[in-house]
Amino acid sequence: MYTTAFSKLLLIYFIVLLSFSGEEILSQQNSDTRVIQLEEYLSQYQKVKNIPSISAGILAGDSIYWVGAKGFTDLENSVPATQRSLYRIASISKPITSVAIMQLWEKGLLNLDDDVRKYVPYYPQKRWSITIRQILNHTSGIRSYREGEFHSKTLFPNTREALKVFDKDSLLFKPGSDYLYSTLGYTLLASVIESISRKPYAVYIKENILIPAQMNSTFIDIHREVIRGRARGYTKNFFRKLENAQLADLSIKVAGGGFISNVNDLLLFSKALLNETLIKKATLDTMLTPARISRTFIKNYGLGFSLPENSSDNIFFHNGSGTGFTSRLMIDLVSKTAAVHLINIADRNLQSPADEILNIFNEQEFIQPGFVISDTLMYDFLKGGLESVYSKLNEIVNSDTSGFSMDHSDIAGFGKDLVQQKRNLEAIDYLKFVNRLFPDSFPIVVALADAYLNDDNKGLALRNYRIANGLDKRDRYVNNMIKRLSN
Repeated sequence: MYTTAFSKLLLIYFIVLLSFSGEEILSQQNSDTRVIQLEEYLSQYQKVKNIPSISAGILAGDSIYWVGAKGFTDLENSVPATQRSLYRIASISKPITSVAIMQLWEKGLLNLDDDVRKYVPYYPQKRWSITIRQILNHTSGIRSYREGEFHSKTLFPNTREALKVFDKDSLLFKPGSDYLYSTLGYTLLASVIESISRKPYAVYIKENILIPAQMNSTFIDIHREVIRGRARGYTKNFFRKLENAQLADLSIKVAGGGFISNVNDLLLFSKALLNETLIKKATLDTMLTPARISRTFIKNYGLGFSLPENSSDNIFFHNGSGTGFTSRLMIDLVSKTAAVHLINIADRNLQSPADEILNIFNEQEFIQPGFVISDTLMYDFLKGGLESVYSKLNEIVNSDTSGFSMDHSDIAGFGKDLVQQKRNLEAIDYLKFVNRLFPDSFPIVVALADAYLNDDNKGLALRNYRIANGLDKRDRYVNNMIKRLSN
C-alpha cells in the first residue's frame, strides 16, 4: 500500500509540474549560482529602491533561462508579483508597432520613404511631406505631448479619433533635419497599418505579432476593461512617499505606448525577432540603422529601437516610462540573449536592472542596486533641516562604500521636491551647494535655473540656463527657456 500511495503521489506531482508553462519549469530547474545571484539581486533591488514590485527575466537562445518577481503589484490588497503579473510596458509598445510596419515593407506593400499621406490621405497636408521612415525614427517634426496629454483621461474609440489630437498642428522642424521623440507620431503609423491591411490596428497586431510570437499575455491596456493580473501603478510625491499614480487612458497613444504585458511575453517577442519568426534578419538590420540627422550628427535611434552609444556593441533596446510604470527590453543580436525588467512605479534613480541581470547571466561585473539618495535626503531634511542634508551629502560623497547611487538627476530632484513644497529659498540654497560639489552637472544646473525662475529671479535663471546650454547645446528645453527669457 505504501508503494501504491507513493506512486500515486509521484504521479500527481508530475501532473502538477507539467501544468506549468515550459518557461516556469526551466526557471525552477535552473539552480546554478547565476540563478541564485539573480534572485538575490532582484530581492535587494526591490528593497533598496523602495519600490512596490519588479519582475525581470533572461532569454538564452531558444529558452527562457530565468524569470523572477519580487514585491507587490497591488500594495493596498497585498497582491504579490509573479511572472504572470501584467505591467504597462509604455514605449516598448513602439517596437511592436515598428515590426508590424516592417512586415508590410517586407511584403512590398509600402515604401519607407513614401509620403505618409499616400497611405493616410485624411492626415492634413503640412508645409513639408513626412515619410514613414521619419516617423519611425522620430525625425518627422511631429510634436510630443502637450500639458495634460501624457496623463490623458479621454477615451478615443479608434485610431482616427486619436489622430485628431495632433493632426492639425504644424511640424516643429523640417522632417529629417532634427530629432524629437514623439509617441503621438506612432498613432499615424497605426493608421498606415489599418489603411494597408484593411483591419483595425489591434486585430492586425494580434494576428501578425502576438499569435506568431506566442505572446498570449499581451493586450492593449484598455482602462475600462477588467484585465486579470494587471498591476497597479505608483509614484512618489515630493515628500518621497509612495502614492497611487494618477489615472490615465492610453487610447491617445496605443501604438506608441498603450500595451500591457509580462516578462515572459517580452522575452518571447525577443526570441521571435532573433529567430526570424516575425521579420527577416535583413529587415531587422534595416531597423537597427541609426537615424541620420545631418552630415555630422547621427542619432542613436533606428526604426523603433534605441541603439547603443558604442556602435560596436551588439545590444539594441527600448525603454518605457508610463503613468506609474517603468520598463526596459534589451536584446543581444550576436549571443541571442535578451533581458527585460518591468517595475510598477515611475520614479527617478531606478538605474537599469535589465543591464545588471544580463551582466550576471554573462558572469561579468555588475553594479549593485544603490539607495535612492533623494529618499534619504528628504528623511534627513524633515528631521534636521538643510544642515542635516549637507552633513549627509558630505558623508556620502566622501565615502567609497556609502551604497548610494549618485544619480545627478536624483540629486537635483531633491531640490525640485523643495520647490514643490514652496521652499524656494531652501531649494536654491541646496542646489547652489550641490552645484559647487558637481559644477559640470547639467541636471543640477537646470534645476537651479528652474528654482531661480520659480522664485521670479529671471536674471539668475537666464544666467544658469546659459551655463546649462554650454554643457549641452542641443537640449530643447534649455534652448526654449533662453529664448523665452531673452525676449
